[in-house]
Amino acid sequence: MQTVLRQITACPQPAIRTTTRHSRVHGLLWTVHLCQRHRKLAARLAGTGYVDSRRTRPTVPVDGKMPRCGTLLDHQPVALAVDSHARIWLNAPGGTVDGWPGRLRNAAELAAYIQSPDAAALAGVAEAAAAAGDDPSAQHHLLLLLARAEAAHGEQLGR
Repeated sequence: MQTVLRQITACPQPAIRTTTRHSRVHGLLWTVHLCQRHRKLAARLAGTGYVDSRRTRPTVPVDGKMPRCGTLLDHQPVALAVDSHARIWLNAPGGTVDGWPGRLRNAAELAAYIQSPDAAALAGVAEAAAAAGDDPSAQHHLLLLLARAEAAHGEQLGR
């Protein structure tokens, strides 16, 4: 899977801590850069209530600049990435027989029902998910759309 750049906060502060998540099966899953205020988002991203502070390290400048808080480099396969979005921000009820495309469709339908500002973006994401199938290029495009929707969602909340 190609790397997808995500912005999980709207925080303008430079990151001071970096953490990564690995899998024995998939290798590097993600790298996230966070400020002191948002450092606890790493635990939600990891799907746990706690990330050992020893697993974080000081952020290193990239091209002479510190990355912005909330910058996430996502290397996950599409199903894991959708789960990650669901943990961080996406109101995506699970339990569908359609896997990650069904989860995204449910999120879009719920957003439309509650008239969420995310409804239009999530409708586009659900449409892309329905068409993506097993095509890695289409899945990458879907994850880019989802990352853009996530960044817009964070901006709305000022998170």
